Amino acid sequence: MSRRTDRSAAAPMPTTGFTLLEVVLSLVIFSFLTLMVYGAFFVGHRAVLKGERDADENQRMRVAEDVLGREVRSAVRYITKHKDETAPYFLGQSDGLTFVTAAPQARGGTGLAAVTYKAVDGQLVLEERVGFTPEDLYHPPADVHVDHAVLLSGFSAIRFEFLSRDEGENGWVGKWDAREEDGMPVAVRVTVEGLRFFGHPWVREIPIMSESYRIGDEDMQDQEDEDTDTDADNDAESDESDE
Repeated sequence: MSRRTDRSAAAPMPTTGFTLLEVVLSLVIFSFLTLMVYGAFFVGHRAVLKGERDADENQRMRVAEDVLGREVRSAVRYITKHKDETAPYFLGQSDGLTFVTAAPQARGGTGLAAVTYKAVDGQLVLEERVGFTPEDLYHPPADVHVDHAVLLSGFSAIRFEFLSRDEGENGWVGKWDAREEDGMPVAVRVTVEGLRFFGHPWVREIPIMSESYRIGDEDMQDQEDEDTDTDADNDAESDESDE
């Protein structure tokens, strides 16, 4: 009896579970799957962030284009006093310009404001001044209040050019002083380079509507003068024939 009991106690029990090799293989496969899922998530997350950043920069570009275009198109021929002489207020350089507009950002877009656009450390800065007189535009007081705003950033270079009334071959110039030119340009061209979401320079030509209309008025006036001279010549010839 005791022999049977000893044999049953010594018999091996059936084993269940995984071997060490199976556990190692499972861990390796799980690691690969985890890396694949994380890689796909990381790529998707970067694409979302890039899309949001591009959309934000594109929106800022649209806002800058709208503000700059509206204010330049609404530039007025504001006559100022400078050294006992009168001249329109408009100064332009290759890196900025200043003028008086009838569509400012302040005051709900109404009234007049002296605005300045200038490139500073890779940013296009907008300055607006609503309180001014013809005597202090070219020489503003030291304590004058000016509102500042960054209109655009993220570019490598920006250039302003100005179209003269007499276009010719070199109509676009890189500098404009209304005191020397005795008038304002008829258009402003803006070239922005290095924008990340543009593969080429961003270029816009903005007409100054008040000066564009003046060209039309002058052409019409010249035509009227020519018609008047022609009628006068015809009347003179008719009188000589009658005599």
